[in-house]
Amino acid sequence: MKFFRKAAALMTAIFTFTIFSCIPASAVTFTPNFTVSSEAAVLINLDKDIIVYEKNPTKKMYPASLTKIMTAIVVLDHVKDLDNTEYEAPLVVFDDLYGKNPSAVGYSRGEIITANDLMYSMLMYSACESAGILAYNVGGESIPNFIDMMNAKAEEIGCTGTHFVNPHGLYDDDQYTNARDMALIAKYAVDNYPKFVEIATTTEYTLHATNYHEEGWLTIHHTNAMTQNGEFYYEPVRGLKTGTLDESGRNLISMATKDGNNYLLVTMCAPMYNDDGTKANDQYTDQENIYEWAFNTFSYEKILSKTEEITEIPVKLGDNAEHVLLVPSEDFYTLWPNTLDRADLKAEINTDGYLDADGAVIAPVEKGQVFGTYTLSLSGEVICTAELVAKDPVALSQLDYNIMKAKAFIGSFWFKAAAAAAAVLIALYITVYILATRKRRRKMKKISSRSKRRM
Repeated sequence: MKFFRKAAALMTAIFTFTIFSCIPASAVTFTPNFTVSSEAAVLINLDKDIIVYEKNPTKKMYPASLTKIMTAIVVLDHVKDLDNTEYEAPLVVFDDLYGKNPSAVGYSRGEIITANDLMYSMLMYSACESAGILAYNVGGESIPNFIDMMNAKAEEIGCTGTHFVNPHGLYDDDQYTNARDMALIAKYAVDNYPKFVEIATTTEYTLHATNYHEEGWLTIHHTNAMTQNGEFYYEPVRGLKTGTLDESGRNLISMATKDGNNYLLVTMCAPMYNDDGTKANDQYTDQENIYEWAFNTFSYEKILSKTEEITEIPVKLGDNAEHVLLVPSEDFYTLWPNTLDRADLKAEINTDGYLDADGAVIAPVEKGQVFGTYTLSLSGEVICTAELVAKDPVALSQLDYNIMKAKAFIGSFWFKAAAAAAAVLIALYITVYILATRKRRRKMKKISSRSKRRM
Protein backbone atom coordinates (compact mmCIF):
# COMPACT_ATOMS: atom_id res chain seq x y z
CA MET A 1 0.00 0.00 0.00
CA LYS A 2 2.81 2.37 0.88
CA PHE A 3 4.49 1.66 -2.48
CA PHE A 4 1.32 2.48 -4.43
CA ARG A 5 0.84 5.72 -2.50
CA LYS A 6 4.36 6.80 -3.34
CA ALA A 7 3.84 5.81 -6.97
CA ALA A 8 0.64 7.85 -7.09
CA ALA A 9 2.45 10.82 -5.62
CA LEU A 10 5.21 10.50 -8.24
CA MET A 11 2.74 10.27 -11.12
CA THR A 12 0.85 13.29 -9.81
CA ALA A 13 4.07 15.26 -9.61
CA ILE A 14 4.87 14.46 -13.23
CA PHE A 15 1.45 15.03 -14.78
CA THR A 16 -0.06 17.89 -12.77
CA PHE A 17 0.01 21.45 -14.12
CA THR A 18 -1.80 24.75 -13.39
CA ILE A 19 -1.51 28.51 -13.85
CA PHE A 20 -4.63 29.17 -11.82
CA SER A 21 -2.95 31.54 -9.42
CA CYS A 22 -1.21 33.60 -12.13
CA ILE A 23 -3.33 36.41 -13.55
CA PRO A 24 -2.59 37.98 -15.73
CA ALA A 25 0.85 39.58 -15.80
CA SER A 26 2.79 36.83 -14.08
CA ALA A 27 1.43 33.82 -15.94
CA VAL A 28 3.64 31.40 -17.84
CA THR A 29 3.17 32.25 -21.51
CA PHE A 30 3.65 30.11 -24.60
CA THR A 31 5.21 30.74 -27.99
CA PRO A 32 3.30 30.05 -31.20
CA ASN A 33 4.95 28.22 -34.09
CA PHE A 34 4.72 31.15 -36.52
CA THR A 35 6.20 34.61 -36.87
CA VAL A 36 4.35 37.58 -35.38
CA SER A 37 5.17 40.66 -37.45
CA SER A 38 3.86 43.15 -34.90
CA GLU A 39 6.58 44.49 -32.65
CA ALA A 40 4.57 43.84 -29.50
CA ALA A 41 1.56 41.72 -28.57
CA VAL A 42 -0.46 40.52 -25.57
CA LEU A 43 -3.16 37.84 -25.66
CA ILE A 44 -5.47 37.46 -22.64
CA ASN A 45 -7.99 34.74 -22.03
CA LEU A 46 -10.97 36.75 -20.78
CA ASP A 47 -12.67 33.80 -19.13
CA LYS A 48 -9.93 33.30 -16.54
CA ASP A 49 -7.82 36.46 -16.76
CA ILE A 50 -4.77 34.58 -17.98
CA ILE A 51 -2.12 36.05 -20.25
CA VAL A 52 -1.44 33.29 -22.77
CA TYR A 53 1.04 35.02 -25.07
CA GLU A 54 3.28 38.07 -24.87
CA LYS A 55 5.82 39.65 -27.17
CA ASN A 56 7.76 42.70 -25.93
CA PRO A 57 4.90 43.49 -23.51
CA THR A 58 6.63 46.41 -21.78
CA LYS A 59 8.48 47.91 -24.74
CA LYS A 60 7.68 51.60 -25.23
CA MET A 61 5.14 52.12 -28.00
CA TYR A 62 3.03 54.96 -29.37
CA PRO A 63 -0.69 54.22 -28.96
CA ALA A 64 -2.05 56.32 -31.85
CA SER A 65 -5.86 56.07 -31.82
CA LEU A 66 -5.82 53.29 -29.22
CA THR A 67 -5.73 56.35 -26.97
CA LYS A 68 -9.43 56.78 -27.63
CA ILE A 69 -10.22 53.77 -25.44
CA MET A 70 -8.99 55.71 -22.41
CA THR A 71 -10.91 58.77 -23.63
CA ALA A 72 -14.05 56.63 -23.72
CA ILE A 73 -13.42 55.28 -20.21
CA VAL A 74 -13.15 58.77 -18.71
CA VAL A 75 -16.28 59.89 -20.57
CA LEU A 76 -18.25 56.90 -19.32
CA ASP A 77 -17.10 57.60 -15.77
CA HIS A 78 -18.64 61.09 -15.94
CA VAL A 79 -21.53 60.91 -18.41
CA LYS A 80 -24.31 58.54 -17.41
CA ASP A 81 -26.85 59.34 -20.15
CA LEU A 82 -25.09 59.53 -23.50
CA ASP A 83 -28.30 59.78 -25.52
CA ASN A 84 -29.62 62.83 -23.69
CA THR A 85 -26.34 64.66 -23.25
CA GLU A 86 -25.39 67.15 -25.99
CA TYR A 87 -22.15 69.03 -26.50
CA GLU A 88 -21.24 71.93 -28.73
CA ALA A 89 -18.06 71.58 -30.76
CA PRO A 90 -15.64 74.35 -29.67
CA LEU A 91 -13.09 76.14 -31.84
CA VAL A 92 -10.19 75.00 -29.67
CA VAL A 93 -10.71 71.40 -30.82
CA PHE A 94 -10.29 72.26 -34.50
CA ASP A 95 -7.38 74.58 -33.81
CA ASP A 96 -5.65 71.67 -32.07
CA LEU A 97 -6.19 69.38 -35.08
CA TYR A 98 -5.40 71.91 -37.81
CA GLY A 99 -2.67 70.80 -40.22
CA LYS A 100 -2.22 67.37 -38.57
CA ASN A 101 -4.24 65.36 -41.10
CA PRO A 102 -6.44 63.71 -38.46
CA SER A 103 -9.05 61.06 -39.09
CA ALA A 104 -12.39 62.88 -38.94
CA VAL A 105 -16.07 62.21 -39.41
CA GLY A 106 -16.95 65.74 -40.49
CA TYR A 107 -18.21 67.66 -37.48
CA SER A 108 -17.69 71.43 -37.44
CA ARG A 109 -17.23 74.25 -34.97
CA GLY A 110 -20.55 75.14 -33.30
CA GLU A 111 -22.20 71.84 -34.16
CA ILE A 112 -24.30 70.34 -31.36
CA ILE A 113 -23.95 66.57 -31.11
CA THR A 114 -25.12 63.95 -28.63
CA ALA A 115 -22.44 62.33 -26.50
CA ASN A 116 -23.67 59.02 -27.87
CA ASP A 117 -22.91 59.91 -31.49
CA LEU A 118 -19.58 61.38 -30.46
CA MET A 119 -18.68 58.08 -28.80
CA TYR A 120 -19.73 56.00 -31.82
CA SER A 121 -17.83 58.18 -34.27
CA MET A 122 -14.77 58.23 -32.00
CA LEU A 123 -14.55 54.47 -31.32
CA MET A 124 -15.88 53.05 -34.60
CA TYR A 125 -14.63 55.62 -37.09
CA SER A 126 -11.70 56.93 -35.00
CA ALA A 127 -12.85 60.55 -35.40
CA CYS A 128 -10.30 62.82 -33.73
CA GLU A 129 -12.64 65.82 -33.52
CA SER A 130 -15.17 63.68 -31.63
CA ALA A 131 -12.50 62.79 -29.08
CA GLY A 132 -11.58 66.46 -28.70
CA ILE A 133 -15.21 67.59 -28.30
CA LEU A 134 -15.82 65.00 -25.60
CA ALA A 135 -12.57 65.84 -23.80
CA TYR A 136 -13.24 69.59 -23.85
CA ASN A 137 -16.74 69.31 -22.42
CA VAL A 138 -16.24 66.43 -19.95
CA GLY A 139 -13.05 68.12 -18.74
CA GLY A 140 -15.01 71.22 -17.70
CA GLU A 141 -14.21 73.12 -20.91
CA SER A 142 -10.56 72.20 -20.49
CA ILE A 143 -8.77 69.56 -22.53
CA PRO A 144 -5.68 69.72 -20.24
CA ASN A 145 -7.95 68.93 -17.29
CA PHE A 146 -9.37 65.95 -19.18
CA ILE A 147 -5.86 64.71 -19.94
CA ASP A 148 -5.07 64.81 -16.22
CA MET A 149 -8.15 62.65 -15.71
CA MET A 150 -6.88 60.20 -18.33
CA ASN A 151 -3.49 59.84 -16.64
CA ALA A 152 -5.08 59.47 -13.22
CA LYS A 153 -7.30 56.71 -14.56
CA ALA A 154 -4.36 54.94 -16.16
CA GLU A 155 -2.59 54.93 -12.81
CA GLU A 156 -5.74 53.67 -11.08
CA ILE A 157 -6.02 50.80 -13.55
CA GLY A 158 -2.41 49.81 -12.88
CA CYS A 159 -0.55 51.10 -15.92
CA THR A 160 3.15 51.66 -15.29
CA GLY A 161 4.43 52.66 -18.73
CA THR A 162 1.72 54.94 -20.08
CA HIS A 163 1.42 58.71 -20.40
CA PHE A 164 -1.17 60.77 -22.27
CA VAL A 165 -0.93 64.33 -23.56
CA ASN A 166 -3.96 64.36 -25.87
CA PRO A 167 -7.34 62.57 -26.10
CA HIS A 168 -7.18 61.52 -29.76
CA GLY A 169 -3.79 59.82 -30.15
CA LEU A 170 -2.09 61.98 -32.78
CA TYR A 171 1.66 61.70 -32.47
CA ASP A 172 3.46 63.31 -29.58
CA ASP A 173 6.79 62.02 -28.32
CA ASP A 174 5.50 62.35 -24.74
CA GLN A 175 2.40 60.22 -25.40
CA TYR A 176 3.43 56.61 -25.03
CA THR A 177 2.35 53.24 -23.68
CA ASN A 178 3.14 49.53 -24.04
CA ALA A 179 1.21 46.45 -25.09
CA ARG A 180 0.63 45.23 -21.55
CA ASP A 181 -0.74 48.58 -20.39
CA MET A 182 -3.01 48.77 -23.41
CA ALA A 183 -4.27 45.27 -22.60
CA LEU A 184 -5.01 46.41 -19.05
CA ILE A 185 -6.86 49.48 -20.33
CA ALA A 186 -8.87 47.57 -22.91
CA LYS A 187 -9.76 44.77 -20.51
CA TYR A 188 -10.80 47.32 -17.89
CA ALA A 189 -13.12 48.94 -20.43
CA VAL A 190 -14.60 45.58 -21.43
CA ASP A 191 -15.08 44.43 -17.83
CA ASN A 192 -16.61 47.63 -16.47
CA TYR A 193 -18.53 49.39 -19.23
CA PRO A 194 -21.20 47.46 -21.15
CA LYS A 195 -21.82 50.62 -23.18
CA PHE A 196 -18.20 50.61 -24.30
CA VAL A 197 -18.52 47.02 -25.53
CA GLU A 198 -21.77 47.86 -27.28
CA ILE A 199 -20.25 50.80 -29.14
CA ALA A 200 -16.78 49.37 -29.81
CA THR A 201 -18.15 46.13 -31.28
CA THR A 202 -20.77 47.75 -33.55
CA THR A 203 -19.89 47.25 -37.20
CA GLU A 204 -22.25 49.82 -38.75
CA TYR A 205 -23.92 52.92 -37.33
CA THR A 206 -25.83 55.88 -38.76
CA LEU A 207 -25.16 59.28 -37.17
CA HIS A 208 -28.15 61.33 -36.10
CA ALA A 209 -29.20 64.81 -37.11
CA THR A 210 -27.48 67.87 -35.67
CA ASN A 211 -27.96 71.58 -36.16
CA TYR A 212 -25.60 71.24 -39.14
CA HIS A 213 -26.65 67.87 -40.59
CA GLU A 214 -29.93 66.20 -41.50
CA GLU A 215 -31.11 62.90 -40.02
CA GLY A 216 -29.11 59.92 -41.27
CA TRP A 217 -26.49 62.13 -42.88
CA LEU A 218 -23.70 59.55 -42.58
CA THR A 219 -23.40 55.81 -42.00
CA ILE A 220 -20.05 54.77 -40.55
CA HIS A 221 -18.35 51.37 -40.38
CA HIS A 222 -15.84 50.01 -37.92
CA THR A 223 -12.23 50.65 -38.93
CA ASN A 224 -11.25 47.08 -37.99
CA ALA A 225 -11.43 45.36 -41.38
CA MET A 226 -11.64 41.97 -39.66
CA THR A 227 -15.24 42.84 -38.72
CA GLN A 228 -16.25 43.79 -42.28
CA ASN A 229 -16.98 41.49 -45.22
CA GLY A 230 -13.87 41.45 -47.36
CA GLU A 231 -10.32 40.24 -47.61
CA PHE A 232 -9.54 40.40 -43.89
CA TYR A 233 -12.89 39.29 -42.47
CA TYR A 234 -12.55 36.89 -39.53
CA GLU A 235 -15.85 35.73 -38.11
CA PRO A 236 -14.85 35.30 -34.41
CA VAL A 237 -13.54 38.90 -34.08
CA ARG A 238 -15.44 41.82 -32.53
CA GLY A 239 -14.24 45.44 -32.32
CA LEU A 240 -12.44 47.05 -30.59
CA LYS A 241 -10.06 49.78 -31.78
CA THR A 242 -7.50 50.49 -34.48
CA GLY A 243 -4.65 52.98 -34.29
CA THR A 244 -2.27 53.86 -37.10
CA LEU A 245 0.50 56.44 -37.42
CA ASP A 246 3.84 56.43 -39.22
CA GLU A 247 5.47 56.67 -35.80
CA SER A 248 3.36 53.94 -34.18
CA GLY A 249 2.93 51.46 -37.00
CA ARG A 250 -0.37 49.62 -37.25
CA ASN A 251 -2.00 48.94 -33.86
CA LEU A 252 -5.10 46.86 -33.23
CA ILE A 253 -7.06 45.72 -30.19
CA SER A 254 -9.87 43.23 -30.66
CA MET A 255 -11.84 40.48 -28.96
CA ALA A 256 -12.68 37.07 -30.39
CA THR A 257 -15.03 34.27 -29.34
CA LYS A 258 -15.06 30.68 -30.54
CA ASP A 259 -16.43 27.47 -29.01
CA GLY A 260 -17.17 29.32 -25.77
CA ASN A 261 -13.61 30.65 -25.41
CA ASN A 262 -13.11 34.41 -25.19
CA TYR A 263 -9.88 36.31 -25.83
CA LEU A 264 -8.65 39.89 -26.00
CA LEU A 265 -5.66 40.62 -28.21
CA VAL A 266 -3.40 43.65 -28.48
CA THR A 267 -0.95 43.91 -31.37
CA MET A 268 1.21 47.00 -31.77
CA CYS A 269 3.60 48.40 -34.35
CA ALA A 270 2.89 46.12 -37.27
CA PRO A 271 4.71 47.33 -40.42
CA MET A 272 3.16 50.18 -42.37
CA TYR A 273 4.47 48.98 -45.75
CA ASN A 274 5.66 45.83 -47.43
CA ASP A 275 9.15 45.54 -48.90
CA ASP A 276 7.82 46.57 -52.30
CA GLY A 277 6.33 49.77 -50.88
CA THR A 278 2.73 48.62 -50.94
CA LYS A 279 0.47 49.02 -47.89
CA ALA A 280 1.00 46.28 -45.33
CA ASN A 281 -1.81 44.72 -43.33
CA ASP A 282 0.19 42.36 -41.15
CA GLN A 283 -1.82 43.40 -38.09
CA TYR A 284 -4.77 41.44 -39.45
CA THR A 285 -2.65 38.42 -40.32
CA ASP A 286 -1.06 38.49 -36.87
CA GLN A 287 -4.39 38.68 -35.12
CA GLU A 288 -6.02 35.86 -37.06
CA ASN A 289 -2.96 33.63 -36.64
CA ILE A 290 -2.73 34.27 -32.90
CA TYR A 291 -6.43 33.72 -32.35
CA GLU A 292 -6.47 30.50 -34.36
CA TRP A 293 -3.41 29.26 -32.49
CA ALA A 294 -5.12 29.96 -29.15
CA PHE A 295 -8.43 28.40 -30.15
CA ASN A 296 -6.71 25.27 -31.51
CA THR A 297 -4.08 24.91 -28.79
CA PHE A 298 -5.76 25.61 -25.45
CA SER A 299 -8.72 24.16 -23.64
CA TYR A 300 -9.89 24.91 -20.12
CA GLU A 301 -9.54 21.83 -17.98
CA LYS A 302 -9.35 20.63 -14.40
CA ILE A 303 -5.75 19.60 -13.96
CA LEU A 304 -5.29 19.31 -10.19
CA SER A 305 -7.93 17.69 -8.02
CA LYS A 306 -8.35 18.09 -4.30
CA THR A 307 -8.85 14.31 -4.12
CA GLU A 308 -5.42 13.51 -5.61
CA GLU A 309 -3.05 11.93 -3.07
CA ILE A 310 0.21 13.88 -3.40
CA THR A 311 2.25 12.37 -0.56
CA GLU A 312 1.99 11.00 2.97
CA ILE A 313 3.65 11.89 6.27
CA PRO A 314 4.18 9.82 9.44
CA VAL A 315 1.84 10.37 12.40
CA LYS A 316 2.84 9.76 16.00
CA LEU A 317 0.26 8.65 18.59
CA GLY A 318 -2.31 7.98 15.88
CA ASP A 319 -5.23 5.72 16.73
CA ASN A 320 -4.73 2.83 14.28
CA ALA A 321 -3.00 5.16 11.81
CA GLU A 322 0.73 5.56 11.22
CA HIS A 323 0.47 7.99 8.26
CA VAL A 324 -1.78 10.74 6.94
CA LEU A 325 -2.32 11.38 3.23
CA LEU A 326 -1.90 14.93 1.91
CA VAL A 327 -4.01 16.33 -0.93
CA PRO A 328 -4.33 19.79 -2.57
CA SER A 329 -6.58 22.16 -0.66
CA GLU A 330 -8.76 22.80 -3.72
CA ASP A 331 -9.31 21.97 -7.36
CA PHE A 332 -7.26 23.92 -9.90
CA TYR A 333 -8.31 24.71 -13.46
CA THR A 334 -6.33 26.24 -16.27
CA LEU A 335 -5.96 26.68 -19.98
CA TRP A 336 -4.28 23.45 -20.96
CA PRO A 337 -1.96 23.57 -24.02
CA ASN A 338 -2.01 20.34 -25.97
CA THR A 339 1.54 21.07 -27.17
CA LEU A 340 3.04 21.11 -23.66
CA ASP A 341 5.29 18.20 -22.64
CA ARG A 342 4.18 17.45 -19.11
CA ALA A 343 7.36 15.51 -18.42
CA ASP A 344 9.16 18.87 -18.32
CA LEU A 345 7.22 19.91 -15.22
CA LYS A 346 8.99 19.84 -11.88
CA ALA A 347 7.07 19.16 -8.67
CA GLU A 348 8.29 20.17 -5.22
CA ILE A 349 6.75 19.32 -1.86
CA ASN A 350 7.68 21.59 1.04
CA THR A 351 6.73 20.67 4.61
CA ASP A 352 9.24 22.92 6.39
CA GLY A 353 7.85 24.20 9.67
CA TYR A 354 5.03 21.67 9.75
CA LEU A 355 6.83 18.49 10.91
CA ASP A 356 8.84 17.66 13.99
CA ALA A 357 12.53 16.72 14.05
CA ASP A 358 11.65 13.14 13.04
CA GLY A 359 9.73 14.33 10.00
CA ALA A 360 6.37 13.44 11.54
CA VAL A 361 3.30 15.06 13.05
CA ILE A 362 1.60 14.26 16.35
CA ALA A 363 -2.05 13.24 16.51
CA PRO A 364 -4.76 14.37 16.62
CA VAL A 365 -4.88 15.54 12.97
CA GLU A 366 -7.91 17.39 11.61
CA LYS A 367 -9.22 16.85 8.10
CA GLY A 368 -8.07 19.81 5.97
CA GLN A 369 -5.22 20.71 8.34
CA VAL A 370 -2.35 22.30 6.41
CA PHE A 371 0.99 20.48 6.42
CA GLY A 372 2.90 22.07 3.55
CA THR A 373 2.80 23.30 -0.02
CA TYR A 374 2.93 21.71 -3.46
CA THR A 375 4.72 23.72 -6.14
CA LEU A 376 4.83 23.06 -9.86
CA SER A 377 7.30 24.84 -12.12
CA LEU A 378 8.18 24.87 -15.78
CA SER A 379 11.69 25.77 -16.96
CA GLY A 380 12.44 27.32 -13.59
CA GLU A 381 9.30 29.47 -13.52
CA VAL A 382 6.74 28.79 -10.78
CA ILE A 383 3.38 27.88 -12.26
CA CYS A 384 1.33 27.06 -9.18
CA THR A 385 1.68 26.71 -5.43
CA ALA A 386 -1.11 24.86 -3.62
CA GLU A 387 -1.50 24.10 0.08
CA LEU A 388 -1.24 20.43 1.06
CA VAL A 389 -3.85 19.37 3.61
CA ALA A 390 -4.77 16.20 5.48
CA LYS A 391 -7.18 14.06 3.46
CA ASP A 392 -8.67 12.40 6.55
CA PRO A 393 -8.62 13.01 10.31
CA VAL A 394 -6.43 10.94 12.61
CA ALA A 395 -7.62 10.50 16.20
CA LEU A 396 -5.29 10.45 19.19
CA SER A 397 -4.53 7.06 20.75
CA GLN A 398 -5.12 7.67 24.46
CA LEU A 399 -3.07 4.61 25.47
CA ASP A 400 -0.09 5.67 23.39
CA TYR A 401 -0.50 9.20 24.68
CA ASN A 402 -0.44 8.05 28.31
CA ILE A 403 2.61 5.88 27.66
CA MET A 404 4.35 8.78 26.01
CA LYS A 405 3.50 11.03 28.93
CA ALA A 406 4.79 8.46 31.37
CA LYS A 407 8.01 8.07 29.44
CA ALA A 408 8.34 11.79 29.21
CA PHE A 409 7.79 12.13 32.95
CA ILE A 410 10.32 9.42 33.73
CA GLY A 411 12.84 11.18 31.58
CA SER A 412 12.06 14.61 32.99
CA PHE A 413 14.34 16.61 35.30
CA TRP A 414 11.87 16.61 38.17
CA PHE A 415 11.42 12.86 38.07
CA LYS A 416 15.17 12.38 38.02
CA ALA A 417 15.55 14.89 40.84
CA ALA A 418 12.85 13.15 42.87
CA ALA A 419 14.43 9.75 42.21
CA ALA A 420 17.82 11.08 43.21
CA ALA A 421 16.37 12.57 46.37
CA ALA A 422 14.61 9.32 47.16
CA ALA A 423 17.84 7.42 46.60
CA VAL A 424 19.66 9.77 48.92
CA LEU A 425 16.97 9.39 51.57
CA ILE A 426 17.03 5.62 51.23
CA ALA A 427 20.81 5.65 51.47
CA LEU A 428 20.62 7.84 54.54
CA TYR A 429 17.99 5.59 56.02
CA ILE A 430 20.10 2.51 55.42
CA THR A 431 23.17 4.23 56.80
CA VAL A 432 21.32 5.36 59.92
CA TYR A 433 19.76 1.91 60.29
CA ILE A 434 23.13 0.20 60.01
CA LEU A 435 24.72 2.61 62.48
CA ALA A 436 21.82 2.22 64.87
CA THR A 437 21.97 -1.55 64.60
CA ARG A 438 25.69 -1.58 65.27
CA LYS A 439 25.24 0.68 68.26
CA ARG A 440 22.50 -1.56 69.63
CA ARG A 441 24.63 -4.65 69.12
CA ARG A 442 27.56 -3.06 70.93
CA LYS A 443 25.28 -2.06 73.76
CA MET A 444 23.84 -5.59 74.02
CA LYS A 445 27.33 -7.01 73.97
CA LYS A 446 28.39 -4.80 76.90
CA ILE A 447 25.35 -5.79 78.91
CA SER A 448 26.09 -9.45 78.26
CA SER A 449 29.70 -9.06 79.40
CA ARG A 450 28.65 -7.43 82.68
CA SER A 451 26.22 -10.24 83.37
CA LYS A 452 28.90 -12.86 82.96
CA ARG A 453 31.25 -11.09 85.35
CA ARG A 454 28.62 -11.01 88.10
CA MET A 455 28.14 -14.66 87.77
